Amino acid sequence: MSSLRRLLVTSVTVAAIVAGGIARGDAIPVIDVSNLAENIKTAAQTLQQVNNQITQIQQFVQMLQNQALNLTSLPFSVLSQLTTLMGQLNSLMGQAQALVYQVDRLEQQFQTLYPTYGANVTQAGLIADANARWAASVATYQHTMTVQSQIVSGIPSDQAMLTGLVSQSQGAVGALQAVQAGNQMLALQSRQLSATQDLMASSARADAAEAMRHAEVENAAQAEWQRFYGNGVGYTPEPVQVFGGASP
Repeated sequence: MSSLRRLLVTSVTVAAIVAGGIARGDAIPVIDVSNLAENIKTAAQTLQQVNNQITQIQQFVQMLQNQALNLTSLPFSVLSQLTTLMGQLNSLMGQAQALVYQVDRLEQQFQTLYPTYGANVTQAGLIADANARWAASVATYQHTMTVQSQIVSGIPSDQAMLTGLVSQSQGAVGALQAVQAGNQMLALQSRQLSATQDLMASSARADAAEAMRHAEVENAAQAEWQRFYGNGVGYTPEPVQVFGGASP
């Protein structure tokens, strides 16, 4: 810029001198045209270099701004809501009583509810066990419906979180925000899959309890028949006297 300015000033000065000389009738001074052209060319090249440097600086500044945007964190998180919903469902699954989900306790409960009857079984014992199995079956189905209700009640919250995450992803200012929004969507999907798994487990548990109840009915019936039939020896009639007379 300074070279070009000097060149322009020089050109104006030369023109003024020439004009003054002509006006006074003096001789026209000799101008080195080739030198003047070379100076103009040099000034133009210098100006072009300066413009190129300014463009490079602008591009570098834009690159820094883009990098800053790519490192900008997402100002939106659904992690606490997901943690709360999963905690509620996990707590509900832990409230199963009749047939729990812990293996060691389940084996004990299973042996209590579905025993193998022997010959010493009593009718009162069969009835009490049948009532206990019926209550366990009802409890498992009730628990399944409670889990279903809990999952359904969380659907509006899931929809709201999904809408918010999609909006944040579409309006992401950089790569980091887009990645974080995608990760939270995956977390939401994982929570929904976990809820589906819990529902399938509780439903299968209730169906298994009902199936075992029906199977144990047959077992109890066989035990009752064995108790009634005894050792298998048939009844042998014997003569008796009725009102002092001989039996027929």
